[in-house]
Formats: sequence, C-alpha cells, structure tokens
Amino acid sequence: MSWTRSSYAWDAGRSTAIHDALGPLVADIRSLLGAGTGLVVYEPSSGPPLLLASDVTDDSADDPLLPNEPLRLPPGFPHGRLEVLSDLEIHSALRDRVVKLGSAVAVPWRDAFGTGSLVVGNTAGAFAPEAADLRSCRRDAVRRVRAALRGARQAGGTLIENDLNQALRHIAESTASSPDAGTVLASVLVAARNLFDCEVAYLSIPEYDGVTFAFDQVLNIQTPAFRHLRIKHGQGLGGLARELRSSVRSLDYARDPRLRAAPVDETAREGIVSAMAAPLLVDDQIKGVVYVGNRHLKPFTETDETLLAEFAGYSSLGLKRREVDEYRDSVVQRKERERLAHDLHDSVVRGLLRIGFEAEAAQHNCQDDALRRRMAVIGSAAEQCMGMLRHHLSVLIGDAEYGQPSTGAEVLGQIASVRRGPGIDRTTELCGPCPDALIPPPAAKALIHVGQEALTNAEIHSGCRRAHTALEIDAESFELRVADDGGGLDPTALDQVLAPTSPHLGFRSMRTAVTRLGGRLTVESGSLGGLQVRAVLPRGRL
Repeated sequence: MSWTRSSYAWDAGRSTAIHDALGPLVADIRSLLGAGTGLVVYEPSSGPPLLLASDVTDDSADDPLLPNEPLRLPPGFPHGRLEVLSDLEIHSALRDRVVKLGSAVAVPWRDAFGTGSLVVGNTAGAFAPEAADLRSCRRDAVRRVRAALRGARQAGGTLIENDLNQALRHIAESTASSPDAGTVLASVLVAARNLFDCEVAYLSIPEYDGVTFAFDQVLNIQTPAFRHLRIKHGQGLGGLARELRSSVRSLDYARDPRLRAAPVDETAREGIVSAMAAPLLVDDQIKGVVYVGNRHLKPFTETDETLLAEFAGYSSLGLKRREVDEYRDSVVQRKERERLAHDLHDSVVRGLLRIGFEAEAAQHNCQDDALRRRMAVIGSAAEQCMGMLRHHLSVLIGDAEYGQPSTGAEVLGQIASVRRGPGIDRTTELCGPCPDALIPPPAAKALIHVGQEALTNAEIHSGCRRAHTALEIDAESFELRVADDGGGLDPTALDQVLAPTSPHLGFRSMRTAVTRLGGRLTVESGSLGGLQVRAVLPRGRL
C-alpha cells in the first residue's frame, strides 16, 4: 500500500506531523525578525487555502487559527512573490475569526502540490525588518520550510498507513471470529473512532422502506433525541453521503450550506460540531453509513475524507448482504418493540401510578373505614398491575437498552427523557472523580428507574418549579440525587415514605430497585428547599 499519492501527501491527513514540524520553525523566524505573529499559509493546486502552522504571541493567541483551517485571503494577497504588506486581514472560512496584521511580510515558496507563504508581522505597530535579515530569511526560511514540510509529509503518511492497517486488522479479526453482522459493524465503529481520534462515532442502517436510515450503534452519544433520529435520502450529512455514494465532511455542521433538512437542533444538543460520513456498500447497495465526529471545531481535510472512503470500502468487504439484511430486520423489530414499550410506559404505567397516588391520598384523608379499605384495595391493585406491566415491558424489549455498559451522560439522558411537567426548570450534573467510568447494565437500569420515578413524583406532587438531577461516580459507588424546590414532606411523612409497609408505590418501587443491588435509598430535605431522593449503588457488588 503506497501513500505517495498527492491526495494523501500534501497535507499529511489527520496526523499533526506538518503542524508539529513547522511550529518551532515559524517561532524561530518570527523571533528572528522581531514579529508577534507567524503563519504558514498554503494554497494547494485544488481546494481553498489552508493554515498549516502558526506561532502567535499577541492577543490573537487566545483564539488561534487551527491547523488545516480553511482560509479566505484578501484580494491583494501576494500569491507566490515576496512582498511587504500593511493592514493585512486573513479570515477563517469556517467561523467568525480573523487575523489582522498592521504590517507584515510574505515570503513565498512553491512545491509539487501548490504554493505556500510564510507570513510574519505585527498586529499593531510598525514591522520593518532589516534588509539583510529579510534576504537571509528568504533564503534560509524557504529552504528550512521545504525540508520540514517534506519530512513531515513522509512521517504523516507513514503514521496514516500504520493507523489504517491497525484499524483494518481490528475489523478483520472481528470478521474472522464472529459471523454476526452486528458484531462486525460494532468493530467498524470502534476502529473508525480510533483511526480518526474522534470523540464520537455512530452508524445508521436502513429501515424497511430502504429510504429512511436510523442510528443503530453509537459510541459516546449522550442524548436520546439524537440517538433516535431517522434520516431520509439526501437529508443531513449521512443523507448527502448516500446521495453522492461517497464520503463527505462537514467542518461546521450547523452552518454547512450543503446540508438539506439537516437535524441541526438535535446535533447541536448532542454538541457535535465537525463530522464526516461514508456509505458502507455491500453488493453495490448502501447497507449503512458510518460517521465520526467531534464536539469541537476540527478542520477535517481532503485526505481525511479520502481516508474515510477507503476505510469504509475495506470495512464493507467482510460484510455479506444476507447477514446485513438479517441484522437490519432484527434491529428494526427491536426498535419497534422499544417504541411500543416506551409508549405503554409513558401512558399506561404513568396512569396506574397516578391512580395509586390518588388512592393513597384518599385513603389518608378518608374518615370512613369501609371507604378507606376500598381505597387500599385500589392502590394495591394499581401497584400489582404496574409491576406486572413493567415485567412484561422488560420482556418485550429484552432489556435491549441495558445490554451494554452505559456512560453517566447516557444515564442522565435517559432520566431526562421522562415527560416534563409544565413550567418545570430541569438541570443535570455529572460529577465525581470518575465521571467517565462505565456503568454496568443492572446499575444503569436501577439508576434510570429511580431518576425517572423521582422526577415524576416531584413534578406531579410537590408543586416544584425546579428539579436538579446529579450523578456522582467515584471508585466506590454510583450516587444519584434528584432534588426539587417543592413543598416537601413533614417529618412524620418523611419517616413513612421508605418504610417496608409504606403506601407510597413510587418510593417502594425505587427502594426495591436499589436494595436488590445492595444499595440504599434515602429521602431527605433537599438543597433546593424541597426533597432530595438519593440512591447509592456500590460498584464492588455489580
């Protein structure tokens, strides 16, 4: 496999080899000429100008241009010639960012892939290097920049080759050890995220209509709204990749004019800023779309896009159409079961919970013994029906959402997905010394159950206007706290809610979910003035 093609060589792709090689050199030249800013601007034979490296000591260092960031050069920029400039403005083509130099000098050079300029100057004040220094800079700097760039391209290409080979080996081993298409697709996702050193990766597969694609497997995706997106042909980044049948990149998703009907709001809430997507072709049919992305601005390059296309092509070789179709069918059926289960939970279970609460309230306030017994029977029947229905819903979805370890952010996202009361201000917090620790499926399920029940109780019954959910993870435990600013409970009622014979159905179900895993549940006065439900699960028991 050779990486000498210009599509890979000129910018060294997703490696930082060029920036790392040119950065110290730019700093030396900037210092020699007594300037505050040094930039290496490159104009490839195709595509927009890019920033390859920079060294800045003035106030623009607080928000620097990024390596490989596309640029807009002013009309009078000296392409390929030495020139002293004044009032130079170099704009980012990605965002509202501009480097302004009151005076500067541009030192040019050429190579096989385009034209470059070393721009050195000051944001304010005169910049007038000695003529001898300028001549020396022109000779020495061009030679050193060319040599550093040549070496960095070779090093970057080698790094890409090694990383790609490692990613393909990971997929090949998964394909050889498991005939299951789902396992192979999961390995593709892991390998893609590692190859591009990205924060998130996710995969979409077609539903029955073949036009709508739904996200199936995800890595580090935190919001349910994004996870449940359905993408039509031509819609968003993945729809564009399917339409073009090639990889595509979006450097700033929310402002990308090419994306039609893109789910900008859901993507913004997930925090994804820069992303790439490529179709997985099996027997010349698109059977999936693989995505990688970051929650910060990352200028993906032409090389990144080409590399993702090659990676997707190699990944598709181990997939068989029949197995992918069978896997797609199983995923679609599972998602439909999950949707039905969630709809039933939001309607029937919540209705039974409300019946139980009303029966409890009537039982405590009623003076007639016979009516009190009837209310107790109604409450008990509601609790039994709710328990049986939850069991059947768990069987229906096969605990699919809890089959893999969850992140703390995913647990908080599931808790927050419960229906919000009118006018309620919700906040969440993930804290502790181990916020990135994975939560085992049983613990995740219990924490989600407690969080959703506590939120529902607070928002229906306490009269609160604010509710705060915090998940703290340390080396010993997972601790969930749901606090509200509602009316709270008097000391007597507070002692009763968690008693084994408590008539409060919601609290009993929360206590059962926690104690089953060796944890403890408490209810106490909250930091917001109302109640705080606190569940602690020991990590060593899970």
